[in-house]
Amino acid sequence: MKLDPEYKQLLNDAKEYISLRYDLLRLEVLEKLSLILSLFILIVVSVMLALVAFVYFSLAFAYYLKSLLGSMTPGLCIIGGIFILMLILIALLRKQLIINPLIKHVSKILFKDNDNHNGSDNSKI
Repeated sequence: MKLDPEYKQLLNDAKEYISLRYDLLRLEVLEKLSLILSLFILIVVSVMLALVAFVYFSLAFAYYLKSLLGSMTPGLCIIGGIFILMLILIALLRKQLIINPLIKHVSKILFKDNDNHNGSDNSKI
């Protein structure tokens, strides 16, 4: 069976189009995964730095309470109580403070509009 040159060209164009669409899909997946990974790394590094700063400020506050109360033990207990209250508050507000913003950022990355016909920059997170 011999194909017409027009059909051969059409078949070749279709194969090339499918190949290009597949490459575009792979690049879009790579872009989205790299953005999600960078967001994750940013969150981890930020949390670690915030925890280190929090420890130093807590120690400074404990020494300040020591000068007011005369002993380090009550100051450390007060700081421990503050940590417990903060833990309870974060646990109660975890959806508003952690889950919803994280879902919002990831959904922006996954479902952003890929065509920039309106001139807006959609690459910002």
